[in-house]
Order: sequence, then structure tokens, then C-alpha cells
Amino acid sequence: MPDFDPQKDEDRAYLAGALTAYALGLKAEDVLSGGRGSPAEARARQVAMYLLRASLGMSLSRVARAFTRDRSTVSYACQVIEDLRDDPDFDIWVEQLSVGLSSVAVLGEAPAEEMRIAHAG
Repeated sequence: MPDFDPQKDEDRAYLAGALTAYALGLKAEDVLSGGRGSPAEARARQVAMYLLRASLGMSLSRVARAFTRDRSTVSYACQVIEDLRDDPDFDIWVEQLSVGLSSVAVLGEAPAEEMRIAHAG
């Protein structure tokens, strides 16, 4: 298995999908599968796509490639999740996921040597 690199779009998609799956009590591989899956898995995938777009600023095309989906599918997912954010509880939940994903993605930008020094000190 190749090394995980949070700068790679596919690895960012895995991270967003796994985080969302964990938050919903689902299996990451089901959320990230190529198939449609259950309604809960499909919604989790939509959230993960939205997080990449909104939190990490990835383009629709990049998100689509990372999830092996069509650009229009990602656009639709983002619209659905944006509409659901009108619910205050859902909005808070998505914001918490967004902060978590952003935090981990930023950690991935630090070179490994800097991380070792930070933990040693």
C-alpha cells in the first residue's frame, strides 16, 4: 500500500469519507465504495464531498476525480448538503466535521522532520 499523503486528492477524499463514516457509525469502505450504497452511505458520501469542497477549497473537478464520480454528481451533493445546513443542528455537526478535517489536512502539510521536532520538544 502506498504511503498516505494528505496532499493527494484521493487521500483527502479517504480522510473526509472516513471521518464522516465514523461520525455516522458507518464503515469507511462503504461510504467510499464505487457503488451507490444505502441511503445513509450515499448521504455520508455527499457530506464528505461537501467537506472537501467547502473546507479544503477543492474544485468540483478535483473532488469528482478523487471520488471517481462525475462533476455534476459532486455539484448536486454540495447543493443538497448546503440546503440541509438550514437545520441548525445539522449545520453545527457539519461545521464540527469541517474543523476536524481542516485540522488534520493542515497537519499533513508540515514536513515529517518538523513534526518529530515538535513532539520531541
